[in-house]
Amino acid sequence: MPLPVANEWLIPPRDHESEQHIAQAAGIHPLTAATLRNRGLNSIAAIQEFMHPAVEHLHSPDTLPDIEPAVERLCRAIANREHVLVHGDYDVDGVTACALMTRFLSTLGLNVSYYIPHRVKDQYGLSQEAVAQAIARGIRLIVAVDCGVRAHEPIAAARTAGVDVIVIDHHEPGPEPAPDAWIVDPKRSDSHYPERELAAVGLCFKVASAVCQALDISQSSLQRAFLDLVALGTVADMVPLRGENRVMAALGLKLLPQTRKAGLRALIDICRLNSTVNAQDISYRLAPRLNAVGRLGDATDALQLLLTDDEVEGRRLALYLDSINRERRQEQERVYLDALAMIDEQEELQQSPVLVLDSPDWHIGVVGIVASKLLEHYHRPAILLVHEGDQARGSARSVEGFDIAEAFERCTDLLVRHGGHAAAAGLTISRQCLPAFGQRISELATETIGPEARGPTLRVDAQVTLGEIDERLLADLQTVEPCGQDNPQPLFASLGLEVTGCRAVGKREQHLKLQVLSNGRAWDCIGFGLASTAGWIGPGQRVDLCFTPEINEYKGSQELQLRLEAVRPGDPNQGG
Repeated sequence: MPLPVANEWLIPPRDHESEQHIAQAAGIHPLTAATLRNRGLNSIAAIQEFMHPAVEHLHSPDTLPDIEPAVERLCRAIANREHVLVHGDYDVDGVTACALMTRFLSTLGLNVSYYIPHRVKDQYGLSQEAVAQAIARGIRLIVAVDCGVRAHEPIAAARTAGVDVIVIDHHEPGPEPAPDAWIVDPKRSDSHYPERELAAVGLCFKVASAVCQALDISQSSLQRAFLDLVALGTVADMVPLRGENRVMAALGLKLLPQTRKAGLRALIDICRLNSTVNAQDISYRLAPRLNAVGRLGDATDALQLLLTDDEVEGRRLALYLDSINRERRQEQERVYLDALAMIDEQEELQQSPVLVLDSPDWHIGVVGIVASKLLEHYHRPAILLVHEGDQARGSARSVEGFDIAEAFERCTDLLVRHGGHAAAAGLTISRQCLPAFGQRISELATETIGPEARGPTLRVDAQVTLGEIDERLLADLQTVEPCGQDNPQPLFASLGLEVTGCRAVGKREQHLKLQVLSNGRAWDCIGFGLASTAGWIGPGQRVDLCFTPEINEYKGSQELQLRLEAVRPGDPNQGG
C-alpha cells in the first residue's frame, strides 16, 4: 500500500514590527497577534470583536429569505394552539435543531410532535412517508429543520393536503428551492443575509429569535435557554467557526457546563466534563455519543435525551448512548480495516484521485466516519457506499478545494439523489452506474485539484523560538477558542531542536514522548499517534517540531508542554 504523502509545512514569514504594534495596541502577546493576522484580522477593532464575542455581534434575522412569512405562520400557529410537526435529521446538527425548535414551540403553547428519520430504514430528509403520517394525524404545519430544501415531491404532497411547510435548512438548495413552501436558507441565491454558512441549529435559533421579536419576548431568555444546543450542533457539524457561528458557539460553550437540560447534563457527566466544555470536548466526546445512536440505532433516542427534563430518564439515555458509542467504534474499525485492504489489493484505487469503494457488508451508519479517516490517511476525497439491493447508498468526504456537493451536482444524471456541503455529502446511486460515476468523479477531481495539491499540508501560524512560549501566551490563545473548521487551533513551528529523550507511550505504545533542549531549557512534548512514524528519532538528533503549546495537568500538577502535530528531521546547523 502506498504510504500517505508526507506533510508539507506552510510557514508564513514573520513581521515582527507589525506583531509588536498590534500586540501593544490590543494588549496581547505578539504570537497571538501573528496568529490572528493569519486569520485575516488586521485591524484592532476586528481583533477585539474576534477575541470577545458577544450577543451584540449577532445579526438581525430580518434579511433571511422567507423569514417574514415563516414567522407570521408560526405566530398564527401559536395563537391558534395548533398541532405542529418538527421534522429533523439523524446527525447532531439535525437532532439539536429539532430539539431547539421542539422545546421553543412547546414553551409557546403549541402541541409539538417530532420526527427523526431512521438512517437504515428511511431515506434521508423529509420523505413522503413522514408527510403522509403528519396528514393522517391532522397536522396542519410541518417545520422541517436541517432538511427539506430539495424535498419537492413531499412538500407538494403536503400542500395538496392543505398542510403548510416551513423549511429551515442550510444545505445547498440546487437550481430551484422547493416550491410552495417557506424556505429559510441563507444559501439561496436570493438571500441577503450576511452569513451563508450557519449550521441548521443556528438557523433555527435565528428563526426563534425572529419569533421572539414579533411576540415581544426577551431575547436574553432565548439565549440562556438554547445557545447550549446551538454550540453543540454548530461545532459537531463542522461549519466554519467564524463570524456568527463563532459568536453563538462561544456563548453556548459557556452555558453547557451549567445546562438545565437533564439529559444533556447526564451526558456531560458521563463524559467527565466538569467546570468547562470546549469545542474539542464536543467534537471528541459529546458529539460521537449523540451521533452513534443515529448511526447504529434510532436517533430519536438522542433527541429524547435533549428533550427530557427527568434526571432518571436522562441518566438512562446517556448510559445507553455511551454503550452504543462503544459498539460504533468497533464497527467503524472493522469497516476501516476492510477499506484499507480493498485499497491495498486494487492498484487502480491506489492511483485514483478519488477513493470510491462499495461493499454489501458495511454498516451505513459508519461509512461517513470511515470516509473521513481515509481522507485523513490518503489526503484524497473518499466515497464509501453500501449495497442496498440494486442501489448503493453512502457518504463522501472531501479535501479543501474540491467541493464534493458541487461535484455531485455535475453527476446528477448518474445519481438517484444527493445533497450536502463542500466538504461532506451523501448520495444514492444505482449500482450499475458505479463504474461511470467513479470515472467521472475522478475526472472532476483531476480538473479541480491537480496532482500538486494532493498532499496534506500543515498551515503554521508562525515559526518561533521556544523562548517565546510562555504562560501569558497560553492564556491569550484561549481567546482564539472555539477552534475548529476555518479557525484551527494555533500551530507553531520551531526548527533545529536537539532531542534529549524519545520513547513510545500509551497502552499500545502508539504515542510519542519527546524531550528537546532549547537554549539550555528542557521541554516535554507529546505526539498522539505519532510513535509509528518516529523510529528515526534518537537522542542527539536535531528535529523540527510543529506543535500547539498547552498546559498538561497530571496528578494535581500543571506543566507547560508541546502537543505535537508533526515531527521532521532538522538541520543540524540550526538551533531552535
